[in-house]
Amino acid sequence: MFAHVFGYASLVALPEQGALPGCLRGYRRYWGVAMDNWDAVNDPKHFVDPKTGERPHIRVAYLDIEPIRSRGEPGAAIVNGLAIPVDAARLAALDEREVNYERIDVTHAFQPPLDGRVFTYVGTAAARERCAQGRADADAFVSRDYVAGVRAAFAALADDALAEFDRTTDPLPFPERDLGLVQPPRETGS
Repeated sequence: MFAHVFGYASLVALPEQGALPGCLRGYRRYWGVAMDNWDAVNDPKHFVDPKTGERPHIRVAYLDIEPIRSRGEPGAAIVNGLAIPVDAARLAALDEREVNYERIDVTHAFQPPLDGRVFTYVGTAAARERCAQGRADADAFVSRDYVAGVRAAFAALADDALAEFDRTTDPLPFPERDLGLVQPPRETGS
């Protein structure tokens, strides 16, 4: 299987061989996905307050993309990022990693065109609802490390990639917070 996964946020920071810069036409990037930091069943990773070690009862927001039908400005409907080559095993690992997202085919929207299919991850309906609820309840935050990591990845991608990221990303609607990510160990097969 020969395919690519388009990363538009934290996936850009992964050390991947053969990844290619590109963009999605007809999409916008915004802060639209959140996890309930207290929900160990649906999302086993969580965040702790680095000073207290406690797991705060908050929602943690992430970047998302969605298609744009028309906004009046042709340049506004572009999201820059990185196409990561994947085989079936790598694609399955990314599916497992992206628990708040679902994989969709965006081959038609990726520029420049590539051989094979191009997928990306968009927020699930439940993750988008959690984000909307976090906005309404004022209990959504963004990890300061997540923001810094995404920005550093785009700065390293190309000379103008960070400026393009800033231009094509909706402003951060949630406060940043120092949070330490805790990920459970991955199970390995025999």
